[in-house]
Amino acid sequence: MLGKLLKYDLKWIYKVVVIFYILAIIFSIVARVTGEIENSLLFEVISKISISCAISMAVSSLINSLMRSWVRFTQNMYKDESYLTHTLPVKKKDLFNSKVISGAVCIITTMIVILLCLFICFYSEANMEILKSLLELAATTYNTTVLNLLLLVAMVFGLELIYVLLTGYLGLILGHKSNTNKMLKSILLGFLIYSITQIATVALIGIGGLFSGDIMNLINTVEAVNIETIKNVMYMCVGVYFGYSVLLYIIARKQLNKGVNVE
Repeated sequence: MLGKLLKYDLKWIYKVVVIFYILAIIFSIVARVTGEIENSLLFEVISKISISCAISMAVSSLINSLMRSWVRFTQNMYKDESYLTHTLPVKKKDLFNSKVISGAVCIITTMIVILLCLFICFYSEANMEILKSLLELAATTYNTTVLNLLLLVAMVFGLELIYVLLTGYLGLILGHKSNTNKMLKSILLGFLIYSITQIATVALIGIGGLFSGDIMNLINTVEAVNIETIKNVMYMCVGVYFGYSVLLYIIARKQLNKGVNVE
């Protein structure tokens, strides 16, 4: 049953998001083709405009991935669709798991599309050599490999987005427990949860600074700090965002299991 729920959730979310994917890729191709035409001011201007449009569509696809996931959750769990949803022989945990997985999958595919668009727009042997040199330099500086460095950055960014997704879900669940102004309260609670966790993150880094002088220097000054410290902070971000995601998931699922007030 989870597979069927996931199928319909993904289909609903991608119905709009895929349009931004297509537009981003089309603008990237236009930028690439017109950029290859030399000694033409017109095509150079078109290329620059197309690059801006491609980036705009890519960013919009990321924003819509989150927004569509939240809208799908609201409509499916609390609006008119909810009357059918809650009559299905499906556990609430499966309904919630489907929303979490579909949102996470959409975030991952959007990140891939963004990378694809950047590759189409800016690929050249010269740029690839520069990028390769920068990555190898960064990897050497951080005493790691290029692959590990890329995975670390991707994990930080991806886990942060999933944490934001779950923050929105929990805000919607708590807000819809109210009898009035449900959406307004959902938004406010979502921002409140986000703010609390961000303050907690700063506090955790501060606590880490008590045990590491380099981390405290990183907090208090822009002076050069030990590279190992920066890498440790990135690893800390992975752990923190993963921990937040697990905690938010557990709390949201428990709150959802307590009951749903449909509109």
